[in-house]
Amino acid sequence: MGGPTVSMYDWRRKISEAIERIRSRYEFIGRKTGAPFLAVVYPPEMETAFLKEWRTQCATLQPEIDVRSVDVLEVTHRIITGIGAANIVSAMADPMPGSDPQSELGGLWISAVAESVESRLSDPGKRKPVVSLERLAALYPAAGPRDVMQRLWDSAQSVLNGPVVVMIPGHIVESRTYSFIGKRDEFMYRGDLL
Repeated sequence: MGGPTVSMYDWRRKISEAIERIRSRYEFIGRKTGAPFLAVVYPPEMETAFLKEWRTQCATLQPEIDVRSVDVLEVTHRIITGIGAANIVSAMADPMPGSDPQSELGGLWISAVAESVESRLSDPGKRKPVVSLERLAALYPAAGPRDVMQRLWDSAQSVLNGPVVVMIPGHIVESRTYSFIGKRDEFMYRGDLL
C-alpha cells in the first residue's frame, strides 16, 4: 500500500534534485568523472507522469537555461522506417553469416541519437544549453543508455558544451549501477547518477 507513494515521492524528488543541480552546478555536472552526464532513474511504469513533471520543472530554469529534448523513440522509429520493419525482422530471423543484425541496429540507433544530441547542443542561443534524452526504453534490446553515453563521450568530448540529462527507465541497483527497464544492469562509470 505504501509502495506507489514512496515511489512517486522518490521520482519527484529526483526531478527536483536534477533541476537544482542544473541550476546551481551547471558547469560541474559529471565533473568528478570527466563527463557532463546526469542520469535520472525512474520507474518505467511512471514514464508519462515522470516526463510531464520533468517538463514542468524544466520551465523554472528559464530564462537562463534552455532544456532541449531528444526523443529516443522518435529517433529509433525514424531509423526503422528508413530501413523497413520487414527488412529488420527478416535480417534478425535469418542473419547472414558473420552478421549480428541486433548489434548493427543498435549501432545505427546509438549513432543517430548521438548526432541528435550533438546537433541540439551546437544550436546557438543566448541561454545555456542542456539536452534531455527521453524515452530510452526504445533502445532495448539492441542497446542501452550506457551505449549512448559511451558513444557521446568517445566521439564528442569537445562538442558536448553542456550537460546531457539521461532519463533512464529502471531502478538503482547499487551506488553506480542501475537496471535498465529491469532487463539489463549497467554500470555508470562516467557522469552523475540519481
